[in-house]
Amino acid sequence: MHIRFLYNFRFVVILCVALTPLGNVWGQLQQSDRLEIPSSSSASEQFEIFSLGEEGILSVIRGNEYSSLRNEQWRFVKYDTTLKAQWRNDFKLDFRYIPVMAYKGVETGYWLFAEPDTDRFLFLQLNFADGSIDTFKGNLLAGVDVQQFKVIGSKALISGYYRSRPVVIVHSFFDHTTRVLPGLFEKNTELNNVDINEIDGYINVITYAFRKKNCVFEIKTYNYDGKLLKKTALSDPKNSFISGQIIPLNPDDSYLIGNYSVGCTQYSQGLYVTHIEDDTPKDPQFIEFSELQNFFNYMKPKRRARVLEKIGKRKSLGKENRFRYRLLVHELIQTENEIVLVAEVYYPNQRSANPIVSGGLSRPYVSRSLEGYKYTHAIVCGFDRSGKFIWDNCITIKDLTSFDLQEMVQITPVDDYFVLAYPQDGEIHTEVISRNKVVVESEKFKINPKSDKDKVLNTEDGYLSPWYGQYFLAYGMQRIGTSSMGLGREVFYVNKLTYNTQDIGKIKEEASRPR
Repeated sequence: MHIRFLYNFRFVVILCVALTPLGNVWGQLQQSDRLEIPSSSSASEQFEIFSLGEEGILSVIRGNEYSSLRNEQWRFVKYDTTLKAQWRNDFKLDFRYIPVMAYKGVETGYWLFAEPDTDRFLFLQLNFADGSIDTFKGNLLAGVDVQQFKVIGSKALISGYYRSRPVVIVHSFFDHTTRVLPGLFEKNTELNNVDINEIDGYINVITYAFRKKNCVFEIKTYNYDGKLLKKTALSDPKNSFISGQIIPLNPDDSYLIGNYSVGCTQYSQGLYVTHIEDDTPKDPQFIEFSELQNFFNYMKPKRRARVLEKIGKRKSLGKENRFRYRLLVHELIQTENEIVLVAEVYYPNQRSANPIVSGGLSRPYVSRSLEGYKYTHAIVCGFDRSGKFIWDNCITIKDLTSFDLQEMVQITPVDDYFVLAYPQDGEIHTEVISRNKVVVESEKFKINPKSDKDKVLNTEDGYLSPWYGQYFLAYGMQRIGTSSMGLGREVFYVNKLTYNTQDIGKIKEEASRPR
C-alpha cells in the first residue's frame, strides 16, 4: 500500500472521468462527477474517504509541512452527493499521539490514538452532520496490539492481543471507566471477530482456540455493561470452523455463516452455515468447494475440465474431494430476500529478505514480511433468508498482487444483477452476473483524466468501494499532465461510477447459460 493510504475503508467518492471500455461490450461503466484533490509537494500527506451513503462523503487529509515533532494537521471535509463541500473542520493532533484505528458509525466517526509506551489513549468523535469534534482521553493497557476498534452506544471496544493473549477492552466515554471483558485472556486463543448488535445491545466475541489437539470455535455473548451472558461452542467430528459471521433473527435465534477446514489449519475446505437457536447450534450444512458450480471457472478450460473429471471420478468411487485454499471473507451483504457472501482466494508470495513493519488505521501493526499476496479469483455465494445455500459464481482475478491483505473485489447490485469489479493498473475490471449465470463477460475500463488535454502519466493505489444504491467509487493517486515528457501534477482522485445495464436484457437469453 502506498504511504499516502494508511487505512482503507469501504467508503468513497466520485470522478468525472471518461471511462473507456477496451473492446466490444454490452454494458457500460458510467461516471458522474470527479473530485480531485491536489497533492502538496512540500508535505507528507495521507488521504482517507468515508462513504456516508446518500448523505454524501467525508474526506480526511492529514499531513505536516514542517517538523514531525509539530502537531499534525487533520482536515475533515464533508461533500454532498454532487461533491459540493458542505462544511470543513480542522484538528491539530498532539504530536505525542499516533493514529491506531478508526471506526465509522451511522451518524458519527471515531478515531483512536495512542501515546507509545504508555497506557494513555485519545478518542476523537466527529459529528457527520455539522463537523463538530469532541475528544476523550482514557487509560487502557500499554502495549496492546490493536486488531479491531468499534463503538456501541457511548462505549468503545478495543480488541487485540496483550502479552500474546486476546483481550477486549471496553472504555466508557461517559464516566471514563475501563474494563476488560472476562473469559478471553487464554493461551493458544485467537480473536476471530468482535460483532456488535446495536439494536439489542449485545457484544459477540468469536474466538478460535487450540486445546488438547482440538480446535474450538466459540462465541461469547456479553451485554452492554460487559457481563458474560452465554457461551456457544461449535464443534464437528471431522471439520474445524475458521471464521463466522452472525446473522441475528431475534435475541435467541440466529445464523452463523463462514468457512471451515479439515484439521486445525487456516486452509479452507469450503463454506458452512448453521442455525443457532436457544444457544444451541444445529447440525451445520457444509459446502465443499468441489460442490460449487462455478468455483473452478478461474482456471483455463483444459485445466478446469481435468479437475472436474477428477472430482467426478472420486465421487463415483465414494471418495472425498478436498481442496485447500486461503479465503479472505468479506462482511456479509444482506438484501431483503438473500444473504450474499463474497471472498477472495489468495496465497502469500515468497518472503522478503528485509521485512518491513508498517501500520494503518484499519490494519495497524501489519508486518510486510511477505512480498505480498497474490489473488486468483473471488467467489460469490447466495443464501436465502432461512440460511439455505442456493447459488454461487466467481470472477477471475488476473495477476493482481497487494502488499497488504485486503478486499479487492467489490460487488454492487444494479437492477436484478450484481456487478463484480476490481481495480488494477489504472483500469477497472468488471463482470456482470445474475446469480449463478454470467450475463456480461470480463471487461476492462480505463480511468482517464477529465480534460481531453491531460494524460495519465502514472496511477498508484487504485481502489474500489461501494457507495449507495447502484453506485460505487474508484479512487487513488494519479499523476496527470499535458505531455508525457513533463512531471505533471499529482492528485488524489475519486469517481462516482455506475454500470449501465440497459442493453443486458436484450441479450440475457443468449448469455444466460449456466457456468
